[in-house]
Amino acid sequence: MRISLPSAHRERIVPLTGEQVRALAAAMPARNQAMVIVQAGLGLRLGELLALRVQDVDHVARTVRIEWQFAPQSKVRTEPKTRRSRRTIPLPQVVATAIREHSAQFPPAADGTIFTTRFAGPYRHDYYGSLIFSAAVERARLPKGTTSHDLRHHYASVLLMQGESVIVVAERLGHENATLVLSTYGHLMPDSEERTRRAVDDAWGCAPDVPQATTQRSDLREQAGFRR
Repeated sequence: MRISLPSAHRERIVPLTGEQVRALAAAMPARNQAMVIVQAGLGLRLGELLALRVQDVDHVARTVRIEWQFAPQSKVRTEPKTRRSRRTIPLPQVVATAIREHSAQFPPAADGTIFTTRFAGPYRHDYYGSLIFSAAVERARLPKGTTSHDLRHHYASVLLMQGESVIVVAERLGHENATLVLSTYGHLMPDSEERTRRAVDDAWGCAPDVPQATTQRSDLREQAGFRR
């Protein structure tokens, strides 16, 4: 008897570029612009973004602690479903600045919630994702079907393009292991052939020639918005 297993094929992720993320933020209402920067700069799930509080952000240590989430259809904080989802993420300067500027213009709620509606309450997944976010996607002329989860893909792709290991990326995203990162983003890992050549050449003390293609790939990375 022959059993057919489900296909393991995954559609290749085409992450948003830095330019597209900036265009999306600019297309958002003023109250929501920082939400794009924070989600793209920390790789948060939507529920984690909506539940983020002032007390979760340590500007001195330059870290963000993810302890809570809002489940779909809920405005009540709950713990993340997995142990790995509770994590500490390095706070990039661009995100710290976005949070400071947002909080100065739109003060946090009494419980510390950073991103609130004009009625000082938290956002629900459907209201933010289906109405506010989707409208901004259209205004920014991003690919049809772009969702807030694509900002998480952008974050993962940026880390991989800058040489972070799949283990570190999995930790930043709150995945249980690196397998999902490999299966989802493995095709985005750059210069793997060149790293193999360089590893052997370095071990033998040989200075390899730098082919023109390598320079071209670096130029493409700059154009895509992956800048150091």
